[in-house]
Amino acid sequence: MSGIEDIRQRAWDFGLTVTTVILLAGLGVQSFLGTVYVWWAQRSIPGWEQSSYAGYVDAMNVIAAPQLIGLVVVMGLCVPKRLFSRRALIAVSAAMVLAGIGAFAVTGSLAGGVTVYLSLAALIQVAVVSLTAAGAKGPSYLTEGRLTKLGSGLLHLGFIVFGVVVSALQRSPFMIPVFWASTVLMVGGSAMSFYANRIAVRRSAPVEHDLDF
Repeated sequence: MSGIEDIRQRAWDFGLTVTTVILLAGLGVQSFLGTVYVWWAQRSIPGWEQSSYAGYVDAMNVIAAPQLIGLVVVMGLCVPKRLFSRRALIAVSAAMVLAGIGAFAVTGSLAGGVTVYLSLAALIQVAVVSLTAAGAKGPSYLTEGRLTKLGSGLLHLGFIVFGVVVSALQRSPFMIPVFWASTVLMVGGSAMSFYANRIAVRRSAPVEHDLDF
């Protein structure tokens, strides 16, 4: 039974990972194309910032909203699973959703509710990264090696911070610094995840019986 449960857990993790990557790729493509359009409009349309920029932001929000909501749902399942069992995960994720709904009800802002939800996810992920860096046994990963696990944790944290940029900081002077912080987390986390054995101070040697394969 343990083998079947392990296969199910791996399938669950893989499905969440693929869904997260697809959603983030969609947001990334939208951000890139939107940046290119802004660059073109500022140089080609006289007075574009004064006459059309607000409408452009509203249109981009409409396009990003379903992607961001999907990302929020996935993050609510993906991030806490590092610390909680499947049963506890459902309760934690439900609490996060209720907190986001509560913030939406109080503020009347969908972006505010999403931001509260992502902020809670970020707090959990910071705890995951801290415990992983300290070598604690609590966080669960499919990968082995502390550096690889830490890279995975930082990569997820970067995803969440990017979500906060989209949901809360589009008109904030902190948008660019926080965006670059999310970029550093994602790039650094990716490098640590995929190249851990190359950048580790003490490299792991292959097991002897593996050399035959």
